[in-house]
Amino acid sequence: MARQTARIPELDGLRGVAISLVIVYHYFYYNPGADHHTTGLIRKTFVFFEKFFAVGWSGVDLFFVLSGFLIGGILLDVRASPHYFKTFYLRRFYRIVPIYYAWISAYLLLTCYSGEFFGRARMVAALFLFLQNFGLQYSSGLASAWFLPAWSLAVEEQFYLIAPLVIRLMSKRRLYMLLIAVILVAPILRIWVYHHIPVRPGSLALDYTLMPCRADSLAIGILVALLWRNLVFREWLTGHSNFLRALTGLFLVGMLALFVWTPLKNSQLIQCVGITWVDVFYGLVMMLALAAPAGPIAVFARTHWLAEIGRVSYCLYLIHDAVRFGAGLLIKTASPHAPSWALVAANAVAAVISYLICRVSWVYFEHPLLRRGHQWKY
Repeated sequence: MARQTARIPELDGLRGVAISLVIVYHYFYYNPGADHHTTGLIRKTFVFFEKFFAVGWSGVDLFFVLSGFLIGGILLDVRASPHYFKTFYLRRFYRIVPIYYAWISAYLLLTCYSGEFFGRARMVAALFLFLQNFGLQYSSGLASAWFLPAWSLAVEEQFYLIAPLVIRLMSKRRLYMLLIAVILVAPILRIWVYHHIPVRPGSLALDYTLMPCRADSLAIGILVALLWRNLVFREWLTGHSNFLRALTGLFLVGMLALFVWTPLKNSQLIQCVGITWVDVFYGLVMMLALAAPAGPIAVFARTHWLAEIGRVSYCLYLIHDAVRFGAGLLIKTASPHAPSWALVAANAVAAVISYLICRVSWVYFEHPLLRRGHQWKY
C-alpha cells in the first residue's frame, strides 16, 4: 500500500499546485466588476476563465495543510530525540531565514536613497520579527508588492513556535482532541474578528492573516500526519479507499459550489465555513496522493514540471508579486481592474523571469543552505 519515506515526491508536486494557484491569482485575476463587459470571443473567453482564477487564494491554504503535515510529521517521528528542539529550529533557520532576510535587504538597497525604508522603522521591525500578519500597513505599492505575500510566512513562523512544544509534551490522544478543537474553533474566531476588527487601509484583513484564525489549516495537516502514522487507520484505509474517494468527491462538490457563489476570500461565507471546507478538501487530496500512489492524483503530483515548481516554491512565493509589480510599471498599469493583452503578456513574461530567478537561488543559495541545515541530526 502506501509508504512512509523521508521524502514524498507527491508533496513536491502539491507544492507546485499551491504556488501555481497563487501566481495565477496574482498575475491573471484582475477583479472584474459586475458591469465589466467585453467584446470578442477571445476576450470573453479570458474573462470567463478569469472568474475561476479568483479562487487562487486557496493555494495558500494548500501550503498551510502541507506545512502542518510535513512539520507535524517530522516532529511526531522525532519527539523522543534529545536534540528535538535544537535540530528542528536550526534546520528551520537555514531553510527560512537567510533567503527572507536577503529579500528584506534587497528592498533596503533598492530604497535606501529615497529614504522610504528608513522612514518606516515599525515596518522594518515587524518584518524582521515575522509580525507582519498583525495588520502591518504598506503605504506604497512597491512595499506592498514586495512584502504583502509574506504574511503567510509569519503565520508559519508563529506555528513553529507552538507546534514543537505541543507535540513534544502531549500524548497522541490529547493531541487528537486539541487538533479537533482547533479545527472547530478557528472558524468561530474568524467570524468574530470579521465583525469586530475593521480592515485598515494598506493591509489585509486580520481574520485572514492572524495565526489563530488560520490554525485550522495547520491543524488539519497535523491531523493527517497523525492518522497516516496510525497503522490501524492505514489498514482500514486499504479496504476502504473508495470511501476516501467518495468523501473527497463530496468536498470537491462543496468547493465548486463555494467558488461559484462566493469565490472571494473576504466573503463572509468563505470566512465562516469556506476556508475550513477548502482545508479539509486539500487534506483529503493529500491523503489520496499518499494512499494511492498509482492513482491519478499521485501520478499528476509526480510530474517533473510540478515537482520542479514545488522545489523552488518558497522563493517564488516571496518574489513573484514584486516581479509582477515591476512588469506592471513597465507598461504603466500597476493596479488594473480590467485585463489588457499587454498586461497579460507582461505578467506571463514576469512569471518566467520569477521562475528563472528562483532556479538560480535554489542552485546557488537555498539548496546549499538546506544541506548545511541537515547536517544537524535528530
